Amino acid sequence: MSKLKTAVVGTGFIGPVHVEGLRRAGIDVVGILGSTPQRSSGAGEQLGLATAYESLDQLLDDASVDVVHITSPNRFHYEQASRTIAAGKHVLCEKPLAMNPEESGELVRLARQAG
Repeated sequence: MSKLKTAVVGTGFIGPVHVEGLRRAGIDVVGILGSTPQRSSGAGEQLGLATAYESLDQLLDDASVDVVHITSPNRFHYEQASRTIAAGKHVLCEKPLAMNPEESGELVRLARQAG
């Protein structure tokens, strides 16, 4: 059984906390995405990560990533989670998952549809 590999979206306080927690749990963190390419590269360098993604598209196109941890500001969770599900990757999202019940329901529907 191969180990799942993850990437983290968010370079503020909680993103690096997730990276540290994942590493302590033995999870391979392959990269990080910040709000700008500069924030990505700064966090990647500080955390010793191999990849600093320039965009969510680049992260989602990375075939080595199985799981995406979303730790960005709340207002971005729905879009990032729905795009991650559509890309066929697993999602772990810092609370709240979405900004309202309609968005949450849509994410549940997308996840069920994706299997």
